[in-house]
Amino acid sequence: MSGDITRSNLLPIGKEAHLLNTLRTQKSNELALIDEKMLKDQQVVVACDLAIGKLEKSLTKAREMHRVYQDHSANIKNTLRTISFSSTRTVVQPDAPEPCKELSTLLGHEIPDREKKLRSESVELAVFCDKLDITIGNLEEDLRCTYHTRAIALETLNASKNHRADIQGLVDNIQSCFRAIKKVPTEVWAEIFRLRVEEDDRHFLSEDSPERRSTILTLSHVCQPWRRVAMGIPELWRTAHWRSGANGNIKPDMIAFMREKSNEGPFTVVTNHGQLFPSSLPSTHDVLTMSQSLQEYTLHLLVERAEEKMAPPMYQPIFFSPSALKVQVQATEPLRSTFLYRNLVSSFSNTKKLTFINFFPALAFNEPFRQLTYLKIDTVTDQKQYNLGQLLVESLEELHLAHNKSSNLPSLGHAISLPNLKKLGITPLEHVLLGQLRFSALTDLTISYPRIDDEMDTAPWIKSVGAVLGDVTVLRLDWTNAPRVNSTFATELQSPVSATVPTIDMLSVLRKLQPYATHLEEVEFSDGYLHGIELSGFLDEVLEVSAAIFKRITIARCIGISRTDCERLSQQVEKLRIFDTSHQA
Repeated sequence: MSGDITRSNLLPIGKEAHLLNTLRTQKSNELALIDEKMLKDQQVVVACDLAIGKLEKSLTKAREMHRVYQDHSANIKNTLRTISFSSTRTVVQPDAPEPCKELSTLLGHEIPDREKKLRSESVELAVFCDKLDITIGNLEEDLRCTYHTRAIALETLNASKNHRADIQGLVDNIQSCFRAIKKVPTEVWAEIFRLRVEEDDRHFLSEDSPERRSTILTLSHVCQPWRRVAMGIPELWRTAHWRSGANGNIKPDMIAFMREKSNEGPFTVVTNHGQLFPSSLPSTHDVLTMSQSLQEYTLHLLVERAEEKMAPPMYQPIFFSPSALKVQVQATEPLRSTFLYRNLVSSFSNTKKLTFINFFPALAFNEPFRQLTYLKIDTVTDQKQYNLGQLLVESLEELHLAHNKSSNLPSLGHAISLPNLKKLGITPLEHVLLGQLRFSALTDLTISYPRIDDEMDTAPWIKSVGAVLGDVTVLRLDWTNAPRVNSTFATELQSPVSATVPTIDMLSVLRKLQPYATHLEEVEFSDGYLHGIELSGFLDEVLEVSAAIFKRITIARCIGISRTDCERLSQQVEKLRIFDTSHQA
C-alpha cells in the first residue's frame, strides 16, 4: 500500500482523526516490538560472528597440534624399528675381540631401556591424538551449530525487516493523512489557482494554442477540496475558450457552464473570426440566449492575415454587444481590413472597452463606438498612418497608445476634447498627439519605453508630456521595452556591481517631469534599473524645495535597490511598496 489511504486532500477531523491516530499509535507500538526483536537478532548475529571466529581459530590450532603429534608419533615408530634392527646386530661371537664384547654388553643394556621409553611415549602420543580427534570433532560440531544459529538469526532479521517495512508503510500512509499540504488554508489555494489560471490564460491569449485546455476545469477535477476551492472563486471561470468539435460543430456547453460559475461577472470569450461567423450553427439559438444573459464579457478575436475578409455585414455574429472587444492579429504586419472593421463597427457598436493589437481602422466612421470608455491600440510592427480621431469619443475614461515609430503615428485632424479621460498611457513617441488633445480630468499617467528608441531624446517630448501633468496625481514609468546594456555602478559600499540597465533611466525622466507635476502623490517604477541611493537623494531634494512628501512609491521588478535602500526610502515616503526587485542582476 502506498499513498494517502483517505484518498482525499481534506485534513481528518473528529472521529476519523481519532481512529487514524489510534491506528497510528497501534502500528507504532508494533514497530517498537519489531525493533526490539530485530535488536536481539542483531546481537545474536554479532555473538555468532565472534564465536565463529574463536572456534575457527581453536579448530585451526587443534588440527595443527594433531598434525605435529602425528608426525612425532611416526618418527618414534621409525626409531623403534631402527632400535629393533640394531638389537639383532649387537650379538657377538665368543671369539670376538674384547672391545666388541664390551660394546655389545653396553648396547645390550641401553637399547632395551631406550626402546621401552619410546614405546611408552608412543602410547602417550596415541592417547593424546585420540583426545585431539575428539576435541576437533567437538569444535567442528560447535562451529556448524553456530553457523546454523547465525543463518537462522539472519533470516529472522530479514523477515523482521520486511515486516517492519510493511508496518512502516502503513504508519507513513496514516501519517500522510495529516501532511502539511492538507493544512494549507483555502485562501492560499485560491491565490495559487488564481496565479496559475492567469498565467495560462495570458499565454493562451498570446499564442492561441488549439490544444489548450481549461486550467480551472483541470484543477477542479483533482479532488473534492480543490474542486470546492475552484467552484468558490467566480473570477477563475471568467475566461472561456471557444472550441470546435471533430465534426466542425461549435459546442457552447462549456462556455455556458463557465458563465454560470462566473456569477454573471465580467467574462471573456476567446475565438477567431472563422468561428464567430459560421455558415451554419445547430445551437445558435442557445448561444445567443446565453450571450444575451451576460452582464459583461470580453470577446477576444484572433485574426490571421489570410482571414482578412470576414463574412458580409448581413451575418449576425454569435456574440453581440460585448462590453469589451479585443482584436488581435496573429501576423508579422499590422492588418488594415475594411471588411473586418466594418463588421466590428456594425456588430459591436455598443462595446465599452476596445483593444486593437496589430489592427487599425481602415475607414472613417462617425463615432462608431459611441459608448467607448476604454481604448488601447498597440503594435509591434510598422504601419501606415490611420485616423484615430474617430475612436476618441467623449465617453473615454482610459486611453493607451503604443506605436512603433513616430512616422507611423495616427492623425487626429483637429483638436479633440476628452472631458472624462482619467487614465492615459503613452510612449514618448505619442507626445506629438498631446497638443491636439484636451484633458480636464486626467489624474493617472503611464509612460512606457517604446520598442524602438531611435527618438528617445528626452528634450522634445518632456515639455509636451509636462503640459498635461498639471492635475496628475499618479505617474507610472514602465521600462519593460527599454534596451539593456552592460554597465557598472558603485553601490553605497563603494563596491562595483555589474547590472543590466536601460540607456535612459526612469529616475532621470522623473527628475525632468517633477517640476511640471505639482500635484503628484504616487510614483510607480517597473521593469528597469533604479539606483536606490540616487532615488533617496531625489526625494530629499523634493522635500527641501517643496516640503512635500510622496504618499506612495511602488518599485516593481527593478534592479538596483538594496535592503539598506529600502530602509532609507521607507522613511522618506508615507507608503513604500517593493516586490520582485533585487540589488543586482
